[in-house]
Parts: sequence; structure tokens; C-alpha cells
Amino acid sequence: MKSSEFFDRRAEEWEALCYPPEVVSRLEAFFPEFGIKPGEWVLDVGTGTGILIPYLRRATDPGGRVFAIDLSEPMVREARKRRGHICDLLCVADVHSLPFGSGVFNRVICFAAFPHFYDHEKALREMSRVLRSEKWVRGELVIAHLLSREELAQHHARHPEVMSHRLPDDSTMEMLFEKAGLRLTRIVNMPGRYIAHGFKNHRRGTL
Repeated sequence: MKSSEFFDRRAEEWEALCYPPEVVSRLEAFFPEFGIKPGEWVLDVGTGTGILIPYLRRATDPGGRVFAIDLSEPMVREARKRRGHICDLLCVADVHSLPFGSGVFNRVICFAAFPHFYDHEKALREMSRVLRSEKWVRGELVIAHLLSREELAQHHARHPEVMSHRLPDDSTMEMLFEKAGLRLTRIVNMPGRYIAHGFKNHRRGTL
């Protein structure tokens, strides 16, 4: 079974299973660390049922835009039903081949999704590619989870379809960011929280 089928089958019950009120409260407390500013263009990669979209909408207004993608068509259908009206674009797409031009977004958010990508290096290159890289406006990437690396591994171990899906260790993540043209600025790995944050390297010759 492909891991995408794991998510397809759970789309309708995903939020009831994964985002009860206590978890939503933790997400609300965590969200400010994503650093989103008014007016930004933000891409939500692996949006699932769109749990982040209302937070992204509030943070980017006025003047910002929110785009969201997921590989699972049933997940995207649920996201459209729940939050499509407040998202500028919500579609089925693969992070390994994003349907956007280069240098479009101020920020890419990858929440609760990165371990499920089959090629971490390629996924990071694509997320980096769509980030802005002007001298004065450098795009930012945020990879985040509401579990630590170790907690996430234990959680996935309960499900055979995703039991091998892990977050890379710190040194590997730093290497992956560097290969993708990103400067990793911080990793926080603690109970109930993981975040890896980096900037797009400035492209020489741009103003």
C-alpha cells in the first residue's frame, strides 16, 4: 500500500482523530513561531484537511495570499469543504514537483508532513525553488510538528504504512537545507514541539 492511501482512507475522520480541542490549543500556541507577517504570500505544503489555513489567512491579511497543496485528493476535498472559501488556491499537487514558478513565495510552511515525503532532498529543493531570494526579501521555510522527533517516531511506529517515516537528525537536516540552497537557522526539538527554520540563500546578481 502506498502511504498516500493511508491518508486517503482517513480524510473524512482526520480532524476528529488528530485535532481534538487540546491539540488545536497547542497548535494555536505554537503558530506564532512560524513567523508569518501581513502581506506575505505563503504556501502550505501537505495541508491535509487545511487545519492551518484559517491561521495563515489571519496572519497574512491584509494583502497576503494563501496557497495550499496536498498529494491526497480526498484530503484536498475535505479541505475545500471546510476552508476552501478562505484559501486563494487549494489543489492536489506533489511537493517533489510543485506547480508554481520560481521565487513566488515569501514563506513555505510544511506542517506535520515532511517525514512522509519519499525524497527529502528533492522535496526541499522544490520548496526552496519557489521561495523568493532577492537581496532584501529572502524567503523562509518552516518545517514543524506538534511532536518531537522521538515522539513522532513512536507515533508512526503504531501504523505499518508510515512506521519508517522519520524526521532526519539535526546534522542530516542541516545538510539537506544546504543542498537545497537554504541556510538552516534553528532547530527546536523538544517534547510536544519540533521546528526547523531556514532562509533562502541570496541569489547573486539580484537587486
